[in-house]
Amino acid sequence: MLASIAAATVVLACGGGGAKTPATGAGRADAGAEGGPGAGLTTSPPPSGLPPMASMPPPGVAGSKKAKRRPDAALAACSGATRTPAKDPADLVKRLGDGCMQASKMKPASAMLRGQQADKDTHQENKLRVEANRCYRLYVAADDSVKDMVVVLRDSAGDIVAESPGPAVPEDGAVCFNAADEISILVGVGSGKGTWAAQVWSD
Repeated sequence: MLASIAAATVVLACGGGGAKTPATGAGRADAGAEGGPGAGLTTSPPPSGLPPMASMPPPGVAGSKKAKRRPDAALAACSGATRTPAKDPADLVKRLGDGCMQASKMKPASAMLRGQQADKDTHQENKLRVEANRCYRLYVAADDSVKDMVVVLRDSAGDIVAESPGPAVPEDGAVCFNAADEISILVGVGSGKGTWAAQVWSD
């Protein structure tokens, strides 16, 4: 291989002596573009040894049969208006809940949930028992070190009830359950590292 490269270098240095090397597959591909702007360039075929695609999630995880979202413009407005950073995320969560109390007619239905998480960590999970014919909303906040976060609510079947980056889940209203269930509150940090707090409210 080294001898071949050295020989080719000598030929180029001497101007090729008027002799042309036999055309290879790449050379034939270049011949059609000889003299054009892309002369001498070859196009590589797409890679063929790519790993298999990740498996798709099982069907039935896009929406819950046990809960229904209830959009409410007043709730969307009240949570969107309270985004001032707080040194203690739990303090901001409390202010979010209190700020929407008149519009939601809700009160705390869980203890204040707290966690510390980085973008390299797996999601954190908390469980909550919900009642039939009741509506729920979760408020969440993180400190300034967390740049991106998402919270997902799943029912006991694994189906998504609601998801949002905050400050409320769902952002535009509440979720109402037609059956008692145990839901999972999944918190994932996409960028940064810090502390977060969350609390579920219910009517």
